[in-house]
Amino acid sequence: MKKVNPLVRGLLRSPVFSRRLPTLTLLEFSGHRSGRVFSVPVALHMIEGAPVAFTARPWRLNFAGGAPVTLTHRGRVLDGRGTLLADEPDELGLALRTALDNGATPFLLGLKVDRGYQPTIADLAATGLSRIRFQVDQTLTTKDVHR
Repeated sequence: MKKVNPLVRGLLRSPVFSRRLPTLTLLEFSGHRSGRVFSVPVALHMIEGAPVAFTARPWRLNFAGGAPVTLTHRGRVLDGRGTLLADEPDELGLALRTALDNGATPFLLGLKVDRGYQPTIADLAATGLSRIRFQVDQTLTTKDVHR
């Protein structure tokens, strides 16, 4: 990903190419301790009417308690707030199952799943992923975001 992410960041900042990557969004936020600006491409999913991203990466901890974020999605720049959710394992498993049922691929969710295998909610609960929910100033619909 260290080689791919710089290319993806550039594509997501481009109004022309970003429209061809409808599920990907560029998050830009400041580290809560370092103040360093992070720019991270993620896949957005619409879960319970709100855009969310799933990750196990350490940068997710910057959203504990909520933090300002800028999302660049399909050529639109949206200001908002991201919050790391303290999901119970079954809640996380259900959210991941919902994303898969709505058409997300295991790759977009950061899952390693054998082709053809349908993971159970219990399998998904044990992935070690976390969920970040975003509230944005403008409305994102399921048409805008991969459900």
